[in-house]
Amino acid sequence: MDELLDLKLHTERLVLRAPDDGDVPAFVRWCGDWELARWTANIPHPYTAADAEKFVADARRAIVDARTLTFVFERLEAPGLVGAIGLGLDGAGEEADMGWWVGGPFQGQGYASEAASCVVDFARTMGLRRLTAGAHPDNLVSQGVARKLGMRSAGRLLRAQPARGHPVETLEFVLTL
Repeated sequence: MDELLDLKLHTERLVLRAPDDGDVPAFVRWCGDWELARWTANIPHPYTAADAEKFVADARRAIVDARTLTFVFERLEAPGLVGAIGLGLDGAGEEADMGWWVGGPFQGQGYASEAASCVVDFARTMGLRRLTAGAHPDNLVSQGVARKLGMRSAGRLLRAQPARGHPVETLEFVLTL
């Protein structure tokens, strides 16, 4: 699956690609912001350069192993990491758990919805049958993104949340492809 490291997906305003070492400073800047980290399932807080370097290396290995497909996205007119989105694949290759974030100055501009829609389309081409996503009950923006994708509410469960230091009740969403 090495070819996935070179894969680029395009939308009207964005290019989605695998993360690389050049993204480390942007990861530290955006993921180091408590206002972003507090909503995510996988970002610890505080977030350091060592965290970002490990994330990039692990994400690239997971892409090659077809366990998780992580894409960073940047604006076509102004390169530089805006956010990230990932698909955590199940062992059978039929389902994936989806998660996303957008850096502070880029929030509220529709980038998460645009990138997520692109990744849903890509998931269909991969033959995935079902996507899930979680959102903190107070994270109305992520809930809105899930609903724009056509995801439906599927209940609540506890998810780990390293930034908060304990599992947090999460609203679950599902989309049948």
